[in-house]
Formats: sequence, C-alpha cells, structure tokens
Amino acid sequence: MKLASIESIVSVVKHPNADSLDIVQVLGYKAIVRRDQYKVGDKIVFIQPDTVLPDAPWAAMYKAKSNRVKAIKLRGSWSMGIVESILNVFTGVVEFMVDGTEVSHLIGVTKYEPPAPADNSAKGLLPYGIPKTDQERYQNLKEEEIPYGELVDVTLKVDGQSLTAYCKRNEQGINVSTGICGRTLEFKDDASNNYTRAVEKLQLVDKLAAYCIDNNVSLALRGESYGKGIQAFKENPHASLENGLALFSVFDMDRMQYANKGDRFYFVDVCAELGLPTVTILEKDVVLTKELIEKYDTGIDKINGIPFEGVVINHSKGSFKVINKDYDSKK
Repeated sequence: MKLASIESIVSVVKHPNADSLDIVQVLGYKAIVRRDQYKVGDKIVFIQPDTVLPDAPWAAMYKAKSNRVKAIKLRGSWSMGIVESILNVFTGVVEFMVDGTEVSHLIGVTKYEPPAPADNSAKGLLPYGIPKTDQERYQNLKEEEIPYGELVDVTLKVDGQSLTAYCKRNEQGINVSTGICGRTLEFKDDASNNYTRAVEKLQLVDKLAAYCIDNNVSLALRGESYGKGIQAFKENPHASLENGLALFSVFDMDRMQYANKGDRFYFVDVCAELGLPTVTILEKDVVLTKELIEKYDTGIDKINGIPFEGVVINHSKGSFKVINKDYDSKK
C-alpha cells in the first residue's frame, strides 16, 4: 500500500467556487491546489490520505491544521491527499522520476495507526505469514482493476481495532496451533483485553479449530473489535456500544490468500456456519457501478441516520474500501 509516491497530474480544472484554486487529479484522487500551480503531466509527490506527516519545512503548513492527512472540504469541493512539488520536498537532484515510485521512507511519511488499548500483552509479530489488514482504497486502483458490472457485496466498515483469530494445522492435519492477534502483533495466551474478551465470549477459537480440522484447512478469521474503550471518536457510532466483534474476511493460510466472494471459505458463509457475527451487509449481489462507489464516497453521510466510516466492496477477485469523505474529514 502506497503512502507517498512520485506520480503525474492526470487533469486540472478550475475550482468552481474559488478564483485562486484548481482541482487536480492524481491516480483516482482529487486534490485542491493553488491556481496555475500545476499542469497535466507534471510529476509531483503525492501523499496519501491516512498518513502522518514528518517534522519537515514542506509539511509545516499542513501540520498546522492536522498531523494526519485526511479529507477536507474547501469551498464546497472535496480534497483528498497532498500534492507537493518534487523540488519542494526533496533537496538536490531527484534521480527517480518513474510514476509509482514509493518515497515515503525518504521523506518521513508514515502510516497512521489508530491508538491501541494500553493493556495489550503481545508475544510477537503476526505469525505464519499472516499479513496486516490493509485494504486498498478504490482511488489507488487502475480502472481495469475495478470489476464494473460484476455482482458484489457491500459491507459496512466498522471503525474499531483489527482482530485476527487463527487456526494453523500441523502437517498431519490433526493437531493445531491457535492464537489471537491485533493488527500487527499476536497476544500472549493469558492476555486479557478488548480483543481476547470478545473472542472468548463467542468461543471463536474453539469453533474455528473444529471447523479447520473438519475441513482440513488452516484459516485466519479477521474482524473488527469495537465498543467502549476502542476508537472513542465522537462521530464513531460503535464507540458507545458494548464491546463486540464483527468479522469481515477469511485469510486462507494454506493458499496464503484471502477467500473472496464465491470462494468456499468466503467469510459470510464460514461465519454463518459457525454462528459468528459479521459486519453489516448493506447490499448483496448488487451490480458494481461508478454510481455505487460515489454513493458511499460522497453521496451520503449517514446510513439509517447514523454516520459511517465507509464500506468495503467484496468481489470475486478481491475487495477494496470506499472511505466516506464526510466521516474522514471529522476524525
């Protein structure tokens, strides 16, 4: 997942409500810049939303407003990400000018990580090659990578803390190793925190272990812990609820890939069989269109009168997220 990269300006239009501003497109993002600052084809540094800016002179103006890059609305138009001149960000000659070159490590941009509960007792990093949960924003996908016309499931994105419960079979397929993880770390077996309590209440590990043995498979169930003490952002509708868990995907540890819509171990089917809670399915088997994406991106700011962080579009080859700009701007 890119954080900051060399990219080219795709289009430039005048801001409809500001004589001194333009709206430029970079990848699938629209960002607001000063009038006549850039033209189509200019190479720039694009800093993605949900990143944290460094203590650098070029970033001082942005950090005065927020340390985290997020959606903002200027004169009635949305702006996502930061567009900066290569010469302003880098001192000296920049030798790499190829679109897509990742430069976050060179300019000090880091991924924003929500604060984790203080009582986590970790014993190590994610085991067995389980990846961090990081779904791509649709703006980072090429047009041909978005399966328009395909039937998809639209699920609610819960604003909480990532949780993973896994079951890894041994080579004989009889004995198993199990564990509970956060977004980046595995917890000790005797840990007691918001993650483990939600799992224990559902008897999730025991159910998963029995399922994996019966089906001769190693799986990691991935979800979001939510409720009191987790992501206490005032707009977050889940922050005031009793602590709970909503599962949103299955990672097949044997194939080292996610089980997508239509797969045997698609999370909707596995959770239904095990009686486990999932994220809310807002629309099932609906045709994917640009209008559908725009609906959850900027078309609405509430679902059934409740603010929402965004949605995930699940299709036969993967999934991607659509972050609601109104919600993102208030975080």
